[in-house]
Amino acid sequence: MLGKCLNNTQKRQIEAFSPEKCLAKLVDDNLTGEKKPGISVAEHCLITGFVAEELCKSLIDNVKAILTESAPFFASIHDVGKISPDFQRMIYTSWLGNVKDFPQLQSANENRAKRKDVSFHGKVSQVSIESSFPEQKMLATIEGMHHGFKPNFSPVAENSDIYGGDNWTTLRHKLIENLKQSFPYSGSNNLNEWNQACVIGGFITVADWIASGGYFGNIQQNHSYSKDDLKSIAHRAVHNAGFIPLSIKSGLQFEDIFGFTPRKIQSDLFESVTSPGVYVLEAPMGLGKTEAALYAAYKMLEKGLASGIYFGLPTQLTSNKIYERVESFLSKIVGEESSYCLKLLHSSAWLEEDSFGEDAKVGKSWFDSKKRRILAPFAVGTIDQALMAAMNVKHSMVRAFGLAGKVVILDEVHSYDSYTGTIMNALVDELKHIGCTVIILSATLTSSQKKKILNLPLEQVLNESYPLISSQTDKSFSEISSLGESNRKVSIQISKDDKKAFDVALEKAENGEQVLWIENTVAEAQDAYKKLAAKSAEMGLECGLIHSRFIKKQRSEIENKWVLLYGKNGYSKRSTCGRILVGTQVLEQSIDIDADYLITRICPMDMLLQRIGRLWRHRENDKIRPSTAKCETLVLSPVIDDFIKSDKVFGVTGVVYSPYVLSRTLEVLKSVEAINLPNDIRGLLEGVYQERQEEGILAKMKTDLLGKQSHLQGLARVGLSSAISTLPESAVQTRYSDVDTVSVLLLESFEVEENGVEIKFWNESEAIVLPKYPSSERQKRELSKKIVDHCVIIAKKDAPSIESHIKYFENYVYLGNAKDKEDDEECLFRAVIVDKDCSFRDLNRNRLDENSKKMLYTKSVGYKIEK
Repeated sequence: MLGKCLNNTQKRQIEAFSPEKCLAKLVDDNLTGEKKPGISVAEHCLITGFVAEELCKSLIDNVKAILTESAPFFASIHDVGKISPDFQRMIYTSWLGNVKDFPQLQSANENRAKRKDVSFHGKVSQVSIESSFPEQKMLATIEGMHHGFKPNFSPVAENSDIYGGDNWTTLRHKLIENLKQSFPYSGSNNLNEWNQACVIGGFITVADWIASGGYFGNIQQNHSYSKDDLKSIAHRAVHNAGFIPLSIKSGLQFEDIFGFTPRKIQSDLFESVTSPGVYVLEAPMGLGKTEAALYAAYKMLEKGLASGIYFGLPTQLTSNKIYERVESFLSKIVGEESSYCLKLLHSSAWLEEDSFGEDAKVGKSWFDSKKRRILAPFAVGTIDQALMAAMNVKHSMVRAFGLAGKVVILDEVHSYDSYTGTIMNALVDELKHIGCTVIILSATLTSSQKKKILNLPLEQVLNESYPLISSQTDKSFSEISSLGESNRKVSIQISKDDKKAFDVALEKAENGEQVLWIENTVAEAQDAYKKLAAKSAEMGLECGLIHSRFIKKQRSEIENKWVLLYGKNGYSKRSTCGRILVGTQVLEQSIDIDADYLITRICPMDMLLQRIGRLWRHRENDKIRPSTAKCETLVLSPVIDDFIKSDKVFGVTGVVYSPYVLSRTLEVLKSVEAINLPNDIRGLLEGVYQERQEEGILAKMKTDLLGKQSHLQGLARVGLSSAISTLPESAVQTRYSDVDTVSVLLLESFEVEENGVEIKFWNESEAIVLPKYPSSERQKRELSKKIVDHCVIIAKKDAPSIESHIKYFENYVYLGNAKDKEDDEECLFRAVIVDKDCSFRDLNRNRLDENSKKMLYTKSVGYKIEK
């Protein structure tokens, strides 16, 4: 009905403005602070085209080819929709308070020019460009999305009254024709491929950002700049934003960068990566996959076939740890005349970068904005920011442009579930089409997962060698088997006797061995630790605990301590005493440790192999291991006969992992006395994950698993669908969890003062004042980081209730969008006082024991619930 009304044929002749009166925006007067008319729409469009031309100069040929020679023209026409009566009435009303002196605007309605309405200027641009270029519907779509989202879907004819009728339509078309005289346009540059269109859309947005702020932000209407002046300013603006050609040192060997000779699998990878495409490296844990991928990236940069590097990892912790390694790598390969900017990308990254010593480099401040970080030539972060390039999320096109032409390294891809895996597969498919070199790293990738990632037919037979490099380019798909390192034999024992495992752990540690014990839940790890710690103390042994329910600061301290003891450089301390380190899944992949003996709760085969990868990991430690030490793993698990009777036999482990996968894993392990690594990895994985028909209880378990996988894949496809309105970043999930979590700040004291609060963080010696309003961005960052460092992340169902006093933290942490900060559904932050007995009190010092649950935090075991 709306479309019918807006497209009626009875038109009024609406007088149009003269072109110079059509303002792009208002600006602040530098002297008075008053609003003044800024430049015209035509000038802003011209400047955006100039900026786009300068941007193109900084790009590699691969990316320029995606953008086409018409890219500066495409950027220049993005704001033609501002030549409309509703938008101009909004601008003039904001400037003068009314439009009584402008009869052309009397019938206009500034409310319709708001972002979600039919006269939003992005919508008018889209309609006008589609009218001017009927064959360029995809171009019109991305022009309408240059603010990061799809505008109002209502159909509106370009010459309808609300867009100013024929007179305003003519004005818009004249501007488009004028811009054709300044920037090349080829009718052959029709956009018919969505991935290419997304890169161009992101390019248009970035050009608009630079042309709208900084150097151009306060130019007033009656300025004296010539076209040449504006071109010169555009050059400086683009350069200082950080878009400059990279200078990469040539001729560096692997040894020059990393200080050691590459292994065969490493050299096989970087010799295979010769052009954009998708490369999968499957190799054992601890074999230097990261260095291999980085050197392959260097070779692509050296040849001018890549525009930068994005290194995506599963967690904030792993991305923080890899940051320093990439920083060191870049310092070796980037030429002295080229300033580079390495960004850390995840939700807490803005708190970390000062501690990494980020200097005031060219482009640093411009790339600091959260939505621009992925545009930096080099970035390390969680995979989430890259995943959003493939999703229907605000500014996904900017992310696509930011990734175009880069080497995108995706590490530990085996760790993603069906939800994230579905999005990742869509991302890899997109990256293939936008000139990227995608390097995928995994020690335990199944054939099924690899076929999905590479979009190969399910019936295709793959090489079963291991290690293996799979290469997919425009020209071909190939597989290269690489000689593995010498085999390492790991003895496997299965037991359902926890008491026996405790005795074995203590005996091994007493003999001087470094024992690793991995559980599947925090509660189980805490219980195991308490039993082992008591006996260890009596025996003069050292016992530690690592899991996710310590506050961030303490967890970092614990990890640093145990990496020093169990890590590659810990050989000088290993022989001082035997030790037992208890932990959860964080020990599988997040930290580099080397144990003499492993005890682990049953888990899926791929994760079990990751855990075994922490056993006898660094061969340089072999000469100092105790003479009694043997490369052995004890798996705590029910026996086969038990799970055939009931799928509940796995207990809480069966809630964390699929009982069907656990059953298949146990079935394979029952006939295994020892594993030869890496030779047996492929066979063990396929033995568990290969498709087969099931009967009885296994058939039920399998049906349950397939149902959950299908559900997760369906949810992921909703986020990928472009058929719905663009979603804000806060509404998009790149990971799926049916357990909501909250951050709980641990304090020892909390006192309200006139201008803020005085707080003492848990286990700190001195109190600090938290001002109601931080005096600077630096103070805000420093205090926010201290707050985050003293938070523990826990399940919302186990968290204390919210209270009104948390309003004092709202300028330092995100408290949700709810007006009522006591709305549990919105607020994901809590603050409590930890009493001397380790129990919780609210900020008014009232005891917190909720629903018969006692919440505790102790230095030894972290956050714990007692019922």
